[in-house]
Amino acid sequence: MLRDSDHPEQYAQAVRWMCLHLTSYDHQSEGGRGWYLYQAMRLTGQADSIEADVRQRLARCRPGGWFSHQLGDILLHCARDHSPTARQALWDYYTVQMRRLARTIRRDQWWPDDPLEGLSDDLVSLDGWSAARTIISDYGQALELGRVDAERARWQYFPNFFDQTIRETFGDNAVDDYLASAALPGLDAYGEVAAVYRTKPWRGTGQASGRGSTETMTMDDLRTLVARSRTSGQTKTMTVRSAAVRIARQGAEQQEDLARLGLAETDPTLKAQLLWPFTIRAFPVPSDALDELVDTENETLRRVVRRILGQQPAEWKRHHALALLWENEQTGQALHLLGASYQPEDEAAVDAAVRRVSVLRRTDAWHEAFWALRDLLEPDDRPVTTTILEYVYRETHCAVCRLSTVELMRDKGILTSEISQECQWDSYEFTRSSSWGSESPVSEEK
Repeated sequence: MLRDSDHPEQYAQAVRWMCLHLTSYDHQSEGGRGWYLYQAMRLTGQADSIEADVRQRLARCRPGGWFSHQLGDILLHCARDHSPTARQALWDYYTVQMRRLARTIRRDQWWPDDPLEGLSDDLVSLDGWSAARTIISDYGQALELGRVDAERARWQYFPNFFDQTIRETFGDNAVDDYLASAALPGLDAYGEVAAVYRTKPWRGTGQASGRGSTETMTMDDLRTLVARSRTSGQTKTMTVRSAAVRIARQGAEQQEDLARLGLAETDPTLKAQLLWPFTIRAFPVPSDALDELVDTENETLRRVVRRILGQQPAEWKRHHALALLWENEQTGQALHLLGASYQPEDEAAVDAAVRRVSVLRRTDAWHEAFWALRDLLEPDDRPVTTTILEYVYRETHCAVCRLSTVELMRDKGILTSEISQECQWDSYEFTRSSSWGSESPVSEEK
């Protein structure tokens, strides 16, 4: 529309609004829209004005949020297109974040996920080895502030992903030679902390607990963890769930032991975490003991139980799920429970129930319902005769759901040429780069 318009400036305010608001549903999964928004900025003819607003917004943006990623991504593309003001804005924001890291290390505080490492990578992509040298020195000087007797050792603050990036870009020898040169303050500290970090068995696994592989977690470890949670009176749900997931990845025998442990657990919160891995894999033992929990008051356990029960067909499950859909109660959970019991004549009831889920309320109910619908209709023997998938495509806030829905429409043979064409201009990179028909995908270079 912007390319074909005789007056693209009339859309400038809409593009400006998109740049200054985070419209991604799940930025971590969908990624940013920096390239897409930057192209739109240029086409409005008001790129300089919009860039100025983006710079001001980044300067006062709350650190550590996904919004700062989007703003930084837009400015990165501006800087690559030779905007000195955008480049300076990125360096200014980097300076603020680096000072924040230094304060955190000095005070021995927890360092949350933040844009600093990603921003550091972006600056290296802009300014090359000179930027890398400066950033290595800055990280080193911040790491020097860590106390020897601190609760959080200095290696816990080490920028592993940044370090990997510069080594892949410039080579290990170049980085190590520079560290050995001690040309700037902080290089000794950076090198020392890097050496300690690389000795950790969980390096690069995303696990800070010291258990970096599935082999190091046993059923005895899990039982001890559950008993400790029960004794302390503080159920560390994510810790128990993470351990259960790692156990389930080890094979059929461990999955069966885990399922039996979950069935035997009496605490509903712990039970939900132990059974969680079976929401995405087949339940390896009879699930009859879960039937009475289909409407349990514990929200998490109820969601897990309904997904597990939905793996095997039963007429009572079908009737119960359809009743929930009719009553507009927990639509996503009801669709999961319907699961293997679904019959083609249920399509109208499913269609009506999904359309009743509000996409305007500040809940994730619509997202759970849309994703459950896709799982329900995915099998080849389930025809789609209504326009419910097109409805989801139009209404979902989630780019990943939108892509998944279009893929299902294609597989079912109901993808329209209109939607196929729209996908070539989607804000989501993976939707743009997929092939939906005779039209060629639009590359980012174009």
